[in-house]
Amino acid sequence: MDSLNEENLSSQTILDPDGFRPLDAVGDPDPRNQLWATVDLIAGTSKPFTLSDHHRAIAQEVLNEKVPRDVHVQFETVRNLYLYAWFAYRFYPVAEHQSLSCLELALRIRLEKDIQLGNVARGRRPMLQAMLGYAVDKGVIKNEGFERWRNRGETNARARVQFEKMREMVKCDIPEIAWDEAEVQVTEQDLEWDFVQVLVKTLPKIRNEHAHGSTELHFQVLNTIQIVRETINQLF
Repeated sequence: MDSLNEENLSSQTILDPDGFRPLDAVGDPDPRNQLWATVDLIAGTSKPFTLSDHHRAIAQEVLNEKVPRDVHVQFETVRNLYLYAWFAYRFYPVAEHQSLSCLELALRIRLEKDIQLGNVARGRRPMLQAMLGYAVDKGVIKNEGFERWRNRGETNARARVQFEKMREMVKCDIPEIAWDEAEVQVTEQDLEWDFVQVLVKTLPKIRNEHAHGSTELHFQVLNTIQIVRETINQLF
């Protein structure tokens, strides 16, 4: 351990991570972020999760050029909040909340004419769930636009092929069997997962939990930010 790390660890032992930062600890990582590691299952190795890893994860969440500047600015706030959560762990839920506020802004801009015509919420000010549901019903937001939905099909297709090969092994009484990757073909049945309807129900609930006060604290908010980014990119 070098002297720099010793100094950092020394400052963190007396740091209250949930309290206001003293000036000499402003640049120290929140110790809770240093509990994680990246694991290479193939090589059988692991290494501590670093600020570089953290930055790389959020840096790739980028909106397309057609998204209005006002939305871009709000999403950059999301990315910065997530980035600085490396130093203040409690910024994670703030970043998630901001991402859903950004999504609501994007929906409001994209559906402006429909809102004016009263097509979204029968003349009332439409909220996140109403606008999200309307965009899904009109085909503006589709399952195909989400990586999780696309991966779900491949995962199911691969599992089906593996199960079939296992049955063949048992039937033929052979110790091992191989197959070509070309056999993994995604079918309509593999894709029977209406992901967008799940989002219509869950994203507003997450937003409301943050808006009305919550003590929940976890760092796995990148999933929500990714979904928000994919949704906004479909809107424009």
